Amino acid sequence: MPRLRTLCLSFLIASAVIGIDGTASPSRANDGLDPLYIPSRPSVRSLQSVVTAITRAGDRLVSVGERGILLLSDDNGKNWRQAPTPVSVTLTGVHFPSKTHGWAVGHGGVILASTDGGETWTKQFDGRKAAEIEFTAAKASQAEHRLAEAERLIGDGPDKPFLDVHFMNEKDGLAVGAYGLAFATSDGGASWRSIMGKINNPTSKHLVSILTNERGIYLAGEQGLFFHSTDGGASFAEIPSPTRGTFFGMVGTSAGDVVVFGLRGNAYLRLQTGEWKKIAISGASLVAGQRLTDNSVVLIDEFGSVLRSIDGGHTFAVVVGPQAMSLASLVQAPDGTLVGAGGRGNLRLTIALDKRSN
Repeated sequence: MPRLRTLCLSFLIASAVIGIDGTASPSRANDGLDPLYIPSRPSVRSLQSVVTAITRAGDRLVSVGERGILLLSDDNGKNWRQAPTPVSVTLTGVHFPSKTHGWAVGHGGVILASTDGGETWTKQFDGRKAAEIEFTAAKASQAEHRLAEAERLIGDGPDKPFLDVHFMNEKDGLAVGAYGLAFATSDGGASWRSIMGKINNPTSKHLVSILTNERGIYLAGEQGLFFHSTDGGASFAEIPSPTRGTFFGMVGTSAGDVVVFGLRGNAYLRLQTGEWKKIAISGASLVAGQRLTDNSVVLIDEFGSVLRSIDGGHTFAVVVGPQAMSLASLVQAPDGTLVGAGGRGNLRLTIALDKRSN
């Protein structure tokens, strides 16, 4: 098994482009083989499948992964069961703003929605709709470069994955992904609109991660891309980055700062003052993070090691060593346990939390 999250971005994009999920060819929608139209299959092996993202839906844990597999746990990650989805493409991101309403995204530009805590899912959106919407928006903008990119989207078919999804509430949300995909909704996904024209990304770099806090919306991605919106996503300002390395994720601190991390162990603290502070972490790429209930911040690296900060992200120390499998995502269960998603399913991690907070 490769180091999952270090290679996650390149793997997801490459597999989408060459059609591992079968979504590269527009004609496949009509030949009965398009996984955008084939429901996931129940399997006893689903619990050991590749899982790419994990989140909480109230007291429930929800994880997603290859072949449209979606897993649920109601006992803090000790036991899991598979829930059906209407697609069999790889799912790459999942988020629940409440215990009932959630969204998952993935290959083929798919966006799924649930209103019952993840028990059942409907398909709201896919790459074909995305291309049509962006083409219409590009024509209206009269920007030649944007129109050319939109025409390419239509010609390529639904071959580009969304990589992250985030909802501020049950109505307002964003989904971002490969080659600059960026869409928003204000009605719970009943309709989606392109916001690609609001993001200064002329070379269509990949947008990998979304974070919201009291200071607005942040987007991070390939080659140090970093954007900030203070008006609910109506506009995004590009923030000069301290690195050309790809960012894989972000975690907000209790002080309102943002820990931004990614390739080759690069990690920075984006302070409220607008300054960047380099965080001294060496070695493996950092692939996921989480702010815990005690306000400490944890990151995991490509080997599954857990690093923890109790000073608002200024310094980190290793609290759990490498795991037997690579991890791609991390969440804190209701009982306080950390649960990672990775190369062979989901894994509970135990770390000793003290009472100090950031």
